[in-house]
This record gives sequence, structure tokens and C-alpha cells, in this order.
Amino acid sequence: MTMKEAIKKFVHNNNLVFLGGFGNGITFSAAQEIIRQNKRNLSICKCAGGILFDQLIGAGVTNQIITSHCWNGIGPQPTWNFKRAIEEGIPQKIIYNEQSLFMINMSFFAGYMGLPFMPIRSIVGTSIYDHPKDVGVKAATVKCPFTGEEICVVPALNPDVGVIQVQRADSEGNAQMWGLIGDTKYGINSCKKIIVAAEVIVDKKVIMESPERTIISAHKVNAVVHEPWGGHPSYMQGFYYTDLEYRFNYTKETKTLEDWEIWLEKWVTGVDNRQEYLKVLGQEKIKKLKAKSIMQGAVDYGF
Repeated sequence: MTMKEAIKKFVHNNNLVFLGGFGNGITFSAAQEIIRQNKRNLSICKCAGGILFDQLIGAGVTNQIITSHCWNGIGPQPTWNFKRAIEEGIPQKIIYNEQSLFMINMSFFAGYMGLPFMPIRSIVGTSIYDHPKDVGVKAATVKCPFTGEEICVVPALNPDVGVIQVQRADSEGNAQMWGLIGDTKYGINSCKKIIVAAEVIVDKKVIMESPERTIISAHKVNAVVHEPWGGHPSYMQGFYYTDLEYRFNYTKETKTLEDWEIWLEKWVTGVDNRQEYLKVLGQEKIKKLKAKSIMQGAVDYGF
């Protein structure tokens, strides 16, 4: 189905939503469609929120974020919508459930494995372990039944719905990703409903040629979307490079509320879908960002 159809059918107000991608294949297209459909009161989670979360905050989509940080890593620079929401409650006050990168990964892993929690050897003794009233208990210590040692545990995360952007998938939803995967595999497999967006849709035989690249299989997938360039301005290994100029300029172009509204109209609400977004981006920029083909590590599967 289209991204518009998938978001309308599976993302609902008050959901906990996982948005995949850690540098590689960040789900910008999906997030911007969520904004266009005026979803509200979403709790959103991923390892690193960055400018993706900043856009959802500025558009009034989310009232709670679960992540390690929300900043513009190119610079680095501030994310102004996040700053306005935390300091001034504009456009609304948000709850920030601060996690470490490892902590949130292990929460996704627990959700993926169907376990209530996961032990980790970190967090205790740091400010992240604190339990703000508006967040509740986000980590605890328990006694190991084997050694008697006190050890930290983090709760499972099982988002209502998750979206990932991958290099390729077949029409059934068997999705493959390579390069930096980050929290994408465990995050998406912890979700109750799943939307897979792919740069290309391939025959199932192509998936079967290298099954080890499959990060989620069809039986768990609810929607498959053909969405080329759905990760821009992040990169997608083998398809396009990070748009450093776009990301660097994002901070200065969204510094004031007026700036933000102009940016939002240009890139999100003023376009109907990803195809129109790419027209705004322009063929010259697309050509410049397109990855050069590098084939490496061919494997002989002869039998």
C-alpha cells in the first residue's frame, strides 16, 4: 500500500510508535506522513531522536519521547522545537523519558524476546536511573537468584506500531537491511504492528539468495510500502548519501516559530507525498546524493 494508506490504517492517536533507523535509513517519510495526517498524543521511541523527533514535536504530534537525545548531530546544533517544548511548553509540554543508547536497545530486545525485562550492567549511579514522576519507573534493581548480586533491569518495550525503512523487501514483507542497523532490528521486532518501507520491491527469490540480511520476516508485517528515498535526509547504504547541507541548515531554518512554520510548509504539509517532496529537493541534489555502486564480499552459496 502507499505510505498514506499504511499510516492511516495502522498509526492511531495515543499509540506508542517505534521509528527505525540509526543514521542508516531513518524513517523521515513515515514521520512526515504522520504529521500530514495530524496524529495526536503519540509516544515515540527510538535510540536517537535527532531532527526526526524535533519535527514530530514541533508539529504537535507527540507528547512523550523515549530516546537518548534529541539534537542535530550535524554541527552539533540544537533542535529548537524540542527546546521550546521542554522550556516553554510550545506547542505543548512533552514528557522526556531519557534513556541511554544501550538501555533502550535492551528494552527493545526484551520486547522482541517476549520477556518482561532485561538485566544490564549500567545506569545505576547515573542521573538516567532517576525516576521522574511523569515517567514512572524506567529501571530497577533485583537480586540475582543465582549469585545474590543486585543487578539493574530495564522493562520491555512493545510499541503498538513500528515503521522501518530498508533497502529492499518482497511484496509479502520479508525485509532486508545492511550497513549500520543500530536499534532497527530489535526495535521493529518488538512491535505489535509493523510497516515496512523499502527502496525497492524485489522478487522473493532475491530475498532467499541471502536470507541472513533479513531483519524481519513476512508473517509479522502488516504493510509493505514502496518508498524510494524515504530515509532522506539520512543515508541509505548503497542508495544515497546523507544530505549534510540539508541537515546542517535545518537548525538555522527552524530557530524561531515563524522559521519553523515556513520550513514545515515547504517540506511536509505543502507536499502530498514523498514523490512531491523529491520535486522540492530537486533532481540536481538527488543526482549529487545518489550512491556510487560498490560491490563487495560476494559469497558463493554453491552446494
